[in-house]
Amino acid sequence: MDSTTTVDTQNNLSVKLSQESFYHSINLVSRAVAKHGIQPVLNNIYLKATSSDKTLTIAATDLSLSIVSKVLCSEILEDGEITIPAQKILELTGKLPKQELDIKSLENGLIKVSCGRSKFDIKGLSSEQFPKDFLSLSTEESKCFKLPTKLLAEATRLVSFASDKREVNSILNGICLEISQNGVEIAATDGSRLAYFKVSETKFEEAVKVIIPFRAITELSRTITGIEEEEIECFIHNSSQIEFKTSDKNLITSLIDGSYPKYQQLIPQNHNQKAVLNRATFLAALDRVSVLANERTKVIKLLFEEIGILNLSANTPDLGDAQDQMDISEYKGQDFSIAFNVNYMSECLKNLDCENVELTMSEPLNPIILSPIFRDPDSDEPSSKAEYEYLYLLMPVQMKTGN
Repeated sequence: MDSTTTVDTQNNLSVKLSQESFYHSINLVSRAVAKHGIQPVLNNIYLKATSSDKTLTIAATDLSLSIVSKVLCSEILEDGEITIPAQKILELTGKLPKQELDIKSLENGLIKVSCGRSKFDIKGLSSEQFPKDFLSLSTEESKCFKLPTKLLAEATRLVSFASDKREVNSILNGICLEISQNGVEIAATDGSRLAYFKVSETKFEEAVKVIIPFRAITELSRTITGIEEEEIECFIHNSSQIEFKTSDKNLITSLIDGSYPKYQQLIPQNHNQKAVLNRATFLAALDRVSVLANERTKVIKLLFEEIGILNLSANTPDLGDAQDQMDISEYKGQDFSIAFNVNYMSECLKNLDCENVELTMSEPLNPIILSPIFRDPDSDEPSSKAEYEYLYLLMPVQMKTGN
């Protein structure tokens, strides 16, 4: 069928809504628009007006990731549906004044957009070829569970950055979500590091383990930011798709098929070195020393002194040496050296919002474990209010003799 197929008369829509609400929604769903869609309609955003609940459904998909948002309209004059070029409507709407927006489609596929004194005619495409089956996938056969919104948002922020973003189709590009009677576990690893998040209070009788693509987790984080609902509904369909659903937003993504590494086995159970550091001070020192770290390896060295001093250093023969030093709040162990990729450590520290972190180590070539320390604001003692467990494992690199 020709991509310029016009819209049937009964499908014309006519709505009035705020520019801010419309722009926020198309900015969100446009992240799922196909970059190089085989079908021209996949380069468009789908609009559907429904007068029964006065909502405008706004959606986009690239057949792997789909995002749906529903916006309450001030008035719906005609029910109907159409698709509109994503890039143009996003760019245009962002430049319109924050006033009431009027959107109306005509029989010839033309879409009239007006806001204040601004008026535009945009050529749309029929919604007939748009894949609408993803608008909601929840069925009686779907596995359903609910996750706390606040903790899911926290988990996506603290875990997803550790996945392998180079190989899109790799198992390690995904984030592993595992739910069971033990709680909810979310983990990501690229082979050099592991980020692990666990909520013990949320339990499920039926065990589920899925691998969600990094891109989908990133968009989920944007989708749930700022929502007031305490829980998000999750539906798993045919073990191949997962849907995250709120009252006015849906995100659906294909799952990565395969077996995720048994990351629990990577976490050391014993250590003989422990250091507590101020997170901000540690991050600042790492940033300074990294300036003279090797551009390719980004390796820096830490030397923990038993007297409570941490020495940081980097050496690049063509550039020079960097030396820095900071106090250790608490230290248990003997003098100890370890080296690692500074970017990997800094990335974790930037995502944490605690005051102090704990580093535990055993041998120079064994993993180093970083954990946040949550403290009660009215006490110097560790807080019992932490709602989740979190650790970050980083593999060290072998230091050359003389470094």
